[in-house]
Amino acid sequence: MVENLIQFFGRLHPLIVHLPIGILMLAIALQLLVNFAKYARFREFLPLLWFAGFISGVMACLAGFMLKQDGGYDEEAVDLHQFLGIALTLLTGFVFLIQSQRFPQKLLVPGVLLATLFLIGTGHYGGNLTHGEDYLSQPLTALMGQTPAKKIRKPITNLNEAVVYADLVEPVLEQKCYQCHSSKKQKGDLRLDSPENILKGGEHGKIIIGGKADESDIYKRLILPEEDDDRMPPKGKPQLTESEVQLIHWWIEQGAGDFNKKVAEVPQDDKVKIVLSSLTKEADPKNSVAEIPEIPKAKVKLPDNSVLQQIKNLGVVVSPLTRDNSYVALNMVNAPNFSDADIQLLAKLSDNIIWLDMSETKITDNGLVHLKKLKNLTRLSLDQTAVSDAGLSAIQSLTHLKYLNLYGTKVTDQGLKILASCKSLKSIYLWQTKVTSQGVAALQKQVGQEVEINFGTDTL
Repeated sequence: MVENLIQFFGRLHPLIVHLPIGILMLAIALQLLVNFAKYARFREFLPLLWFAGFISGVMACLAGFMLKQDGGYDEEAVDLHQFLGIALTLLTGFVFLIQSQRFPQKLLVPGVLLATLFLIGTGHYGGNLTHGEDYLSQPLTALMGQTPAKKIRKPITNLNEAVVYADLVEPVLEQKCYQCHSSKKQKGDLRLDSPENILKGGEHGKIIIGGKADESDIYKRLILPEEDDDRMPPKGKPQLTESEVQLIHWWIEQGAGDFNKKVAEVPQDDKVKIVLSSLTKEADPKNSVAEIPEIPKAKVKLPDNSVLQQIKNLGVVVSPLTRDNSYVALNMVNAPNFSDADIQLLAKLSDNIIWLDMSETKITDNGLVHLKKLKNLTRLSLDQTAVSDAGLSAIQSLTHLKYLNLYGTKVTDQGLKILASCKSLKSIYLWQTKVTSQGVAALQKQVGQEVEINFGTDTL
């Protein structure tokens, strides 16, 4: 019980500490103004202000000391902040005594100047502890054309040769997690800035269970509601994108114990391939992962923000695929109720949508009619929907479509005859459909061996 009370009052420090800061800033400003005749009448308030600053400073120091017991901070940095805070509080009390005529008035000016310097130093180091050591300096270095000192990373040009952890996962952790979990700060006794520390875990034990992403604490915290106290990163901090969360999930699911594996050595499902292929700076002709989707080179207008927001409100994940954000991918992983009535919205982004995943939604053949307008579509996933042969006629007009997933649909051999006329298709997935091996063989003969037809365990 006592430990919980100490923890509670310690966590009030970020709230309490703003009280002496505000009071002392007012006292210092007023100390300068009373030298002018116009403001001389406010001189009588100065002793009260400095006394209030001293009392609130004592409260902030006590709360800070309790917070320090929680751990999770670099000891050297927190000790410096603590020393400056105590020095500022004592100096504030000293200035109050000068104002009360208990010390010579000639000490007033140097006392106020020192208090000002200590106030700036204390606030600066406190900000570093909370927001990172480059929190204040980063905007200034950016103005001078410099960037914060971070690990230099080469652009990924050959995805298969990229190291999963070092090239894909670590940059996400560095950007979104190091602020609270690195050598400078360790919330929950957790560091994420090295493989050893990741495997070690934090005060609640291990954070990853290789091969079991859904049971791993780090992943479970990433997908909590943003209002949840256990959500990581917490509300107000830069959040991971949907693609970054999927990347972390894939990395853990495939083991997460070997930090040296390359992308080519790790199994990939279709959704992860979409995420991975968007990470390459340039598509490598020899890179089979990046070869599946093709992003048009033609320039199109940026998607309408109001339409994008309507689509996002349905739970659809919208991911920009180009630097100018003109081409996008839509994923209904969080929108299982997406239906034929909703698909009409997509027509308003007909030029912008090039990847579309409507897996496990309520889409039917009637809704697919609206896909005819998506003339730049190159990837389409309709797996585990009510789509049948009747809906495939809409696909014939998609002249850029290269990837089609019909897993778990009602498509039959009759529908395969329609697909035979789609000359742009390079990959077709037909697992657990109503097609037969004879129908698949006939389709393969018509489209040629360069088209991959995946029919369950065997790929023709």
